[in-house]
Amino acid sequence: MGTPAQHDDQRAFWDAKARTFPRYEEGDDNYEAGVLRTIREHGVDFGGRTVLDVGSGSGMYTLRLAREARSVTAVDISPVMLDILARDAAGLGVGNIEYVCSDWMDFRRGETYDVVFCSMTPAIQSDESREKLLGHAHGWTVFMGFAGVMRSDVMAGLLARYGLEPKVMNNGPQMREWLAGRGLAPVSVILDGQWVVPKSLDAALDACSTTLTNYGVTPDQELLREHLAPFEERPGVYVERTDYKIELLLWEK
Repeated sequence: MGTPAQHDDQRAFWDAKARTFPRYEEGDDNYEAGVLRTIREHGVDFGGRTVLDVGSGSGMYTLRLAREARSVTAVDISPVMLDILARDAAGLGVGNIEYVCSDWMDFRRGETYDVVFCSMTPAIQSDESREKLLGHAHGWTVFMGFAGVMRSDVMAGLLARYGLEPKVMNNGPQMREWLAGRGLAPVSVILDGQWVVPKSLDAALDACSTTLTNYGVTPDQELLREHLAPFEERPGVYVERTDYKIELLLWEK
């Protein structure tokens, strides 16, 4: 379950990440809209359903789900992330979201949900956390986990300069193998490509500093500025490109 100190460290990290974390964007031609189309094509219907969004973050999916669902319960360890989500929801007139600030293993609800939704959350990695996930679903579960690839061109060079090995998440295949051990055979869809994210210099410095701090490094701001200079693609705009491979798992109880 983790110690209180570990929880505080994780909360502080995600609160810091929230400063530069992507937020909900309107439109039907962006990444999140495409992922949800794929999910619907495999039979998942959010219309009029109750949804549990585990590790909702700033709500890039939550707000889309809430516009279809009867209600969404958004669970996240970071109050700053949930505050961003709540403000964006208010601005869009979305009022059917319940906000729960909690570590996943401390989430205490007895009910089950029509759809349980998890997108790239590090909260689901242990057998205990997976069992808890199954226990809250009486319909569909949607799980997206990294499949061994998430390489940022900005961070790759920076980690090398500090002599650090990049952390690699493989929680998609790990979840699939765990489900197989339980006799479950989810639909598996591989999503791969490249995220291209423009940032201001301050936002790029903040994002790099937060990530390095999570590696136990106190970043040198001048070194960061020097490192970021080649990523300035137009005046004041620094572009990070991240190669990703994600395994989308879908199963119905």
